[in-house]
Amino acid sequence: MASLNLQTKTLGSRRTRLLRGGKAGAPAALFLHGGIPGATLFCSGAHIWGESLLSFAEELDVIAPDCPGSGGTDLGEEPLTVEAIGSFAVALLADSGVTSVEVVGHDIGGLVGIWLALNHPKTVRSLSIVASPMSAPVGDALDDILLVAPPRSLWSRESQAWALERLSYSHMHIDRTLLDACVAASDGEPHRHAVAMAKTSSAKTLGGSMSRTRSLLWEACRNAGVQVPVQIVWASHDPVTTREAGFVLYDTIAAKQRASQFHVINRAGSLVFREQPSAFHHVVASFGRGVRDEKARAA
Repeated sequence: MASLNLQTKTLGSRRTRLLRGGKAGAPAALFLHGGIPGATLFCSGAHIWGESLLSFAEELDVIAPDCPGSGGTDLGEEPLTVEAIGSFAVALLADSGVTSVEVVGHDIGGLVGIWLALNHPKTVRSLSIVASPMSAPVGDALDDILLVAPPRSLWSRESQAWALERLSYSHMHIDRTLLDACVAASDGEPHRHAVAMAKTSSAKTLGGSMSRTRSLLWEACRNAGVQVPVQIVWASHDPVTTREAGFVLYDTIAAKQRASQFHVINRAGSLVFREQPSAFHHVVASFGRGVRDEKARAA
């Protein structure tokens, strides 16, 4: 039975926490969670993946960090941007001795995955973009409407449970373990620092970096295309984006990258990997396995 270990290390001056484990010597997979620290109404981190990571750990070397400002990873003094999170991921992989990795990114983690694929295509073996409205063409900010008027105080257990329920198709995956981890994250220094920074102009800096990354993606798709295989995984009942938005993202990438796939997982909201872990593992693991097999045949 595969297991994941909680590790803490220092990258530069940043204290970093991550889950690491799986099959020794196996291909590596990097899981980038969603949520914007100090802004998203639940406190994200590697814990948000839940038990879905254990299935991947049966055949992969799993690396699932708390991204800067989340969980037990320091925010740092520089503004939070897509580029900063991407550079953090590159440093983590280098520190871990990983030179080739499958990237699975949820929400803003999907946009960071796009940045990695565009800027480090020799490192990213494949990319799975999961329920990532900010990676798709910009439309109405549905999460602003969906999450209006949360219970007070913000980031309390009640408030975080409310936000998670609003983002889900069913509340059944919201258990004590998840809420305990979210509340523990809200009590940590990284979260307090992120909340303080979110009240400054840094929020606009993050928004600008998202626009830059999307622009880089569209530019790449107009020219040579994304140079790594890409899979889009959307959910049938995601309240913060539409299936059409996911398909437009897929269609744009697939025009130049033939090794692309689009999947919609039924009866799931934004946290599709928690609500339908078996289906999520099947489509993501099969895609990664197929890319590895194709590369092996071409070698």
